[in-house]
Amino acid sequence: MRLLELDRSALIWINSHHNAALDAILAPIAYAGECGALWIAVGLTMLIAGRSGTKRTALVMLITMIVVDRLIAYPLGRVFERERPYLALEGVRQLGIHWKSGSFPSGHAHNVWVAAVILGRYWRRLAPALVVFAVLTCYSRPYFGMHYPLDTVAGACIGILAGFAASAIDRRLSRRKEAEAR
Repeated sequence: MRLLELDRSALIWINSHHNAALDAILAPIAYAGECGALWIAVGLTMLIAGRSGTKRTALVMLITMIVVDRLIAYPLGRVFERERPYLALEGVRQLGIHWKSGSFPSGHAHNVWVAAVILGRYWRRLAPALVVFAVLTCYSRPYFGMHYPLDTVAGACIGILAGFAASAIDRRLSRRKEAEAR
């Protein structure tokens, strides 16, 4: 229980330290991740306009996000059924869609980290910017009262692990295909 108390305290601290500049930076970042909208748009753009390697990366990213969301995050959410902070705690400042679904794990977090890992491995120069965007996304969720910090940490861990696993599987399949072509 001590961990949940620390989580609640961290949420209250993060959520109570607002300022206009941070609101202006974090609001678009938080909204970009609603329902995976940003990553769906990026993936579809890559599928439509990209070369074969880019299209493959887009498919890996989008399929990984779907698998993580449906086979890992959704079942975890059903098991833990954690109420969102703005619904559970009085005085939590909330900004964003008024979701009634569970708080654990954060979908924003697992989606942004899947994207950061997979896209960062394909375009290494973008990796630092993708990581900064992922960290800001994870911070924005408790900042706007949508998730507890542990929700975003769990989502980030799931997304990072899934991103590396999907990249490793894709790399292995690519090598096998190249070997068969020789």
